[in-house]
Amino acid sequence: MESKNSSIQCEWIVNPDHKWLAEHWCALEEQAEPNLFLSWLWIGTWLDCFVDNCCVVLARQEDKIVGLGIIVIKEKKIAGLSYGRQFCLHRTGIPSQDQIWIEYNDFLMDKTLANTVRPLMTACVMSQMNGTDLFEIGASLDVDFVSNGPQSVAAHCGSERADKQAVLSGLALAEKRAFAEKEVVWESVGFALDFGPLKDKQQTLDSFLSRNARYQIKRSLNKYNALGEVKITTASSVTQGLELFNHAAEYHLSRWGSKSEQSGFANPGFLHFHHELIRRGLPQGRIAIHHLQAGEDDLGVIYNFHHANWVLFYLSALNYGSGDNHLKPGLVAHYLLIQDAWENGALGYDFMGGIARYKKTFANRECRLAISQFRYPHFTYSVKKAIRALKRRALKRRVLSESSSDCP
Repeated sequence: MESKNSSIQCEWIVNPDHKWLAEHWCALEEQAEPNLFLSWLWIGTWLDCFVDNCCVVLARQEDKIVGLGIIVIKEKKIAGLSYGRQFCLHRTGIPSQDQIWIEYNDFLMDKTLANTVRPLMTACVMSQMNGTDLFEIGASLDVDFVSNGPQSVAAHCGSERADKQAVLSGLALAEKRAFAEKEVVWESVGFALDFGPLKDKQQTLDSFLSRNARYQIKRSLNKYNALGEVKITTASSVTQGLELFNHAAEYHLSRWGSKSEQSGFANPGFLHFHHELIRRGLPQGRIAIHHLQAGEDDLGVIYNFHHANWVLFYLSALNYGSGDNHLKPGLVAHYLLIQDAWENGALGYDFMGGIARYKKTFANRECRLAISQFRYPHFTYSVKKAIRALKRRALKRRVLSESSSDCP
């Protein structure tokens, strides 16, 4: 008897035709778990803005495509010398380009086969790697990209979809996976407010929030209302959306810094990507840019995504210049936008990754997000591991030494 995935084949395709990729991506998107960052809106914009050369890993079950992933390969260098390649899933490996920050990153897969297909696609990518090469995935949920269990898959790895089919047996790939090493290079927590549990308990947003949160929001709203009516203007055209996005720059740069690695508004690539994303997504109702005001006073801008009846908070640029610590523009802005999403029948409000007090205030759901690197054992990495272990031990000894010297 054949195993469940015996008919799944993975192929490695170099620089596929863009129209072919768009057509099959959009078709598979209908069968996948909803994910804004794996939608063609995001992926197609990313490809057009940043990617000239890429590879695609494709999974088939018989004649049906059940998995797709786009890999950009970047040469790693130190002092101009190459020390391997970095295979990146839906990223380029260039910090200025990856500053757009994809979340919930994964292969695009038929949701009924995802747990089976995901490790097979990872294995196909890693079959292209040698020596000090690594495969970087993230920011992603805590799911299994590598499975060491016995699986059967044929991987056709060639420069064209139907060419040079150098078949690797399922056993060979399983053996290679068994030696794969994983290292988490970044991690955080994601927060969301799922409206379902609240509605099941017949709670309102106010009854869900803590007494302290309600007090802070009410106090801040009263102070803002003293300046004038608090109102939200949502961009209704691409022109207005771009104007509000550009208006956000001053506040964002002021809060996070004017260097390109600090605020994305100082990064031309970040700006180009989002200008294009707004042009494509706002007319579809998938981009929502909100301007918040109290009378003539400016509270700032909130930039959200709408996908699968969820609101996803992407970016805020708020006016903290009042000098009054009792004014909470972020808390008030999200409170009002969550209320609006609730009243308009949304399923929830996703704050996504990043730890912040206001996210904990509203959230009833958390998840782990991480950027992980997968590689095969190599002497270079063994040396790096040993050096890191020595540094940790030295730091621990220093802390203990300083603690003992403080004793009377």
